[in-house]
Amino acid sequence: MSEYVLFSPLGMSDPTRGCRDGAFIHICRKYRPKKAYLYMSKEICEYDELDNRYEKYLSLLCEKLDFKCDVKKIKRPDLVKVNDFEAFYGDFSKIMESISSENPGCDILINLSSGTAQMKSALLVLGTLFPKPLTMVQVSTPSQKSNDTKPVGKDYDIYLEWELNEDNYEDYSDEDKYRCFVSKSENLNARIMYETVGKHILAYDYKAALTVAENIKDFMDTRALNLINAGFRRLILDLGNAERFAENAGYDLLPINEKRYNEKEKVVFEYILTLKIKREKGEIADFVRAVSPVLTDMFEIYLKNKCNIDIESYYLKDPYGRYAPKLSRNLLPADIIQILDSTYASRGGYRDTEPCAANLSPIVAAKGDAKAGGIAVKLRSFEGRVRNIAAHEIVVVTEKWIKERSGFNTGEVLKMLMDFFSCCIDIPQNTWNSYEQLNKTILEIPLLK
Repeated sequence: MSEYVLFSPLGMSDPTRGCRDGAFIHICRKYRPKKAYLYMSKEICEYDELDNRYEKYLSLLCEKLDFKCDVKKIKRPDLVKVNDFEAFYGDFSKIMESISSENPGCDILINLSSGTAQMKSALLVLGTLFPKPLTMVQVSTPSQKSNDTKPVGKDYDIYLEWELNEDNYEDYSDEDKYRCFVSKSENLNARIMYETVGKHILAYDYKAALTVAENIKDFMDTRALNLINAGFRRLILDLGNAERFAENAGYDLLPINEKRYNEKEKVVFEYILTLKIKREKGEIADFVRAVSPVLTDMFEIYLKNKCNIDIESYYLKDPYGRYAPKLSRNLLPADIIQILDSTYASRGGYRDTEPCAANLSPIVAAKGDAKAGGIAVKLRSFEGRVRNIAAHEIVVVTEKWIKERSGFNTGEVLKMLMDFFSCCIDIPQNTWNSYEQLNKTILEIPLLK
């Protein structure tokens, strides 16, 4: 059950008028807040000092309905110009910040029906711009029209008004009998920031989306926050935490997972998706430089899955971990040595080198099927002509520059990567659009308020 705190300006209809609840008291009757912050202009301060009517009347209601409400009086004895909008907005904003920090986890009720029209307008604007949810409550008169009874003045008999108050004898077991209703106005600040979150998501900038979302997290469904976190973690290949956030949202994030695939296959698939996103974001140089690592891993997977060659078993590893492993001639079978010697004939044959696309692609081409072998040769050609220059020289990398040097554009390279990996493992349909599906799911989750 929610805990409520109430902020209420006070006016000439509080605490009662015409033998019925004023707005401040009627809100307390329905919601039974644990605190009531009462905002008092000069005139209201004078009435309060005269007989403490607001707190006393509320205490009678608390006793009748058996709840406790701590009264906090916010007195403004110098506030005479009660029709000046600018006099209130800044003050109300600071007060609301204080109330919010003092009452974490509570629903903040705002009385929109007491005080001057300018006070009500300032509160309504504040409700649309405040960075946390505020429940804007209006109270109608018993007659559902303007209150034409005599306003409250200096002469106010608290106990007589209590006895004569018809609301004390009303049966409110039927919730519909309360005259309170919540304003449906949307928080514009949250809406604007949420639209910014959406733009970052569509650009795959989950980190920026999180930064903005943090400012409106009280307006956002936790599923959306968890899925944005999942997208951010996924994009940096922190897949364990990515899956944890997605599970918290009830979302199956990774189409290539341990249920059917091993860890290396899962990581390679996710890595190719990050390359896809780099290309879509226009990060062409990063795309080119990031191709090499995945070629090595893909070729290792293909040789093992489709050619029954566990190429990693031929790696000579430094027992002290100081150096990278090398594809060892002494460990290789004769048929693979023959392939590599032919490839490196101009250098006098193959010598031990670190496993890479250069020494693995000839094996794939010789041992694999025609489709996979053809793609492997093209990918290795691209790497040799473009990637090494982009990684080791200061150059401006553009689509035109790439096409002129390799014969391929980045779209064609990405397609070759996806096609080759589809030769390595069975890829479920539509999984290459996994990020787009994630984004669509996030953006379909509406703001809470």
